Amino acid sequence: MKKFIIMSALGLATVAGLSSCSDFLDTDNKSTITPEKQFSDIAGWNQQLNYAYYTLRAVYSSPLIFCQGTDLFTAGQNASAPVMQSYAYAADNEDVKNLYTNCYAAINYSNCVLKYCKDEKLNDQARFIRDYCYYILTQQFGAVPYITDYIASASTSYPRTELATVYTNVINDLKDIISRGNLDNESSAADGKGRASIIAAKALLAKVYLAAGWDLETTLNDAAAGTYTVNGTTYFTEAARYASEVADAVPLTNPFEKKWDFDYNEAGSNPETLFAIQYDRKSSSDQSTGGHDQQHFFALYMGSQSLGVKGVNSQLTPSERAYYAFDKGDERFDGTFMTTVYNYDGNTANWSKQGYWAYYNASDEDKAKLAIAFRYFPWYTEDAEIDKYCTDHAKQFVTTGLKNNTKIYKVAENTVCRAYTSAGVKDETGSKKNTQSFSLALQTIGSLPPVRKFDDKNTTSDCKQSGGDYRDVVLLNASEIYLVASEAYLMAGDETNSLKYLNAVRTRSKASYLASFNDYKRYDWNLNETGGYVGVGQTDSYGATMTKLDVILDERMRETMGEYYRWIDLRRTRQLVRYNISYCGLTLDNMTGNDGQIKWLRPIPTNEMQINSGITSADQNPGFRTVGNEEKKDAE
Repeated sequence: MKKFIIMSALGLATVAGLSSCSDFLDTDNKSTITPEKQFSDIAGWNQQLNYAYYTLRAVYSSPLIFCQGTDLFTAGQNASAPVMQSYAYAADNEDVKNLYTNCYAAINYSNCVLKYCKDEKLNDQARFIRDYCYYILTQQFGAVPYITDYIASASTSYPRTELATVYTNVINDLKDIISRGNLDNESSAADGKGRASIIAAKALLAKVYLAAGWDLETTLNDAAAGTYTVNGTTYFTEAARYASEVADAVPLTNPFEKKWDFDYNEAGSNPETLFAIQYDRKSSSDQSTGGHDQQHFFALYMGSQSLGVKGVNSQLTPSERAYYAFDKGDERFDGTFMTTVYNYDGNTANWSKQGYWAYYNASDEDKAKLAIAFRYFPWYTEDAEIDKYCTDHAKQFVTTGLKNNTKIYKVAENTVCRAYTSAGVKDETGSKKNTQSFSLALQTIGSLPPVRKFDDKNTTSDCKQSGGDYRDVVLLNASEIYLVASEAYLMAGDETNSLKYLNAVRTRSKASYLASFNDYKRYDWNLNETGGYVGVGQTDSYGATMTKLDVILDERMRETMGEYYRWIDLRRTRQLVRYNISYCGLTLDNMTGNDGQIKWLRPIPTNEMQINSGITSADQNPGFRTVGNEEKKDAE
């Protein structure tokens, strides 16, 4: 492609530095070919649309901004200081800056298509990408500049647009895309759901309506208590309408594990995937670390890759609350976590069929013979069941000449790890030392099962802790939209339909059917007075009283673990402060800035404040505003 200038405020002044796009962006126009000539035909239009899709990779380059600072993840061994988990970040935070910058880069590529392209189907795909990015921006930053013009010069004045106006524009745009019918009803199996479709547009529209309902039709009463008043249901009703249309069109017929099966998804056969960012190992110039990092998060550090384990970091280790979220019979524990890690002899020729990756690549017959490194059981497993497993699999605990001695963990408080010597003999001393409290588990390599939903079974032995995952990153999936429908119906006052879509998700995973919200019981490992379970209207051991909304948020916890939703879910539903206080050990002061305001949104990045003359310091989001001594005194 001939290079041309793509610069602006809104983070676009730095977009030329994006590693994923550096081959086609430059700050100088080194070509005599004008944009009008460059984008005069289908090839040029497709090229620019592909850049818009491609830039979504950069938007999702880090899960920290989507997941840290919530009840589901904590920092484990070898993790760097989690500033977003403790809300100690500022407006110069790199993850915040990158999200803002990359969203606007994708928006500008989309606007370029819309300026020059004469193909209506391509134009509607560009509009979908732009709408998706504005959805992400509003959920993270609130009111943002709403731009529909292609920026081909160093323009620097773009004021923030009222949040209600941004929502209205995005809603109207998506409704028009749907009504025009230029997009396919669903993306083709061949492209892995990597292009906009009518059903994806409806799913996105449902999410935008739901977010608008919370932001525009509810009033926060008490942040620490998570209480609010519903002032209207117009947006919630529309969210329920579109979400139910999507849900009714995509029945949840596959088991939960099948939904995340590698081969099934690579073939583009999964009807539950509505829209995804595409990756392909074969077409990458770096087939070891040129992918993304989703599989490398959501786990406790398991040790060096030379041990045959998956390369992970511990910045987003699932929390104790997350591991206790699953009840007996719910297939999502085994479908979410890797419960058996096999041993490894250190020969890279055996990499894919030994160690961690044997789960996917070895035959069942071979796995029955492989030595076991780690075996994890959920909290509800009876000790007698674990003892029987150890007896039945004793031969697989002989690890002489292999990289790991066998350890058997029950993922629960106050349990003893069953440790074995290399000869397969139980190590009584080692077992006694491995009493499993969660605080100790976070400091003990390999003592907690990693999330496996995003595993790429073709990960190579030279991949370390990043870039080894070439699976498509799913952004819109059907079961999550079922839960959007459930939440929207609840907020609109229709509990019958709310339970209908909630139960559809639960039934697929063999969780118990709820005839009413009062049927739901959550296990509380610190609670004894009610037999360890708490229901709607009851207070758990952390002092939080369960609501019907909590029932849906608990279901989202189980269904969407690690899918980049949790921070947005808690912010949207006004539970962000309450959950962090109740389950993360934070205080209201931790989440309050020097201006005396709660950090409900991300700050407008420092570089944007410096470059964009349309945004002043007064426009900075609450919690991040710079105040002088007098203002500090007033805030206090």
